[in-house]
Amino acid sequence: MSDTPNSGVRRLHLIFDLERGRLVAREFLRELAAQQWPLQVTGASRREDLDPVQREIVVIETMRKAHIALVLVTPSASTSRTVSEEIRFAKHANLRLAGVLLAGSTAHTQLPDGLHRSTVVGWDWGALKKELL
Repeated sequence: MSDTPNSGVRRLHLIFDLERGRLVAREFLRELAAQQWPLQVTGASRREDLDPVQREIVVIETMRKAHIALVLVTPSASTSRTVSEEIRFAKHANLRLAGVLLAGSTAHTQLPDGLHRSTVVGWDWGALKKELL
C-alpha cells in the first residue's frame, strides 16, 4: 500500500512491555494485519543497546515517522519501565497516544503514567478502528 500524502495510510508506533508482553504484541500484530486497514506499523518497542540519552534520540526519531502511538495495555504495563519511558518519548515526538486493553486487562486496570483512560479501548476491532483511523 502506497504511503503518499493522500493515500489515507495511518502510520503506527506500537508500545508494549518488552519483558512480559512480546507474545501479546506478536499476536496483536498478527490479528491487526488480518484487519487489512490502511495502517502501517513504522516502529515498535525494542531493545536498544545505547546509553539512555542516545536511546531517547533514536526512539524519538523512529516515532516521528508515525501518526499515533498505540500502547498495548496488559496487567503489567503500568509497571513497565519500557512502556513509561516510551510514552514519554511519544509525547516528545508529538504523537497522539491511544491504548488497547489486552491479556486480561479490564477497565479497572491501572494505566501507565501519561496514558489517559479516555483514549483506551478494549480489544474490540470496531472501537479500535475508530480510535486509530
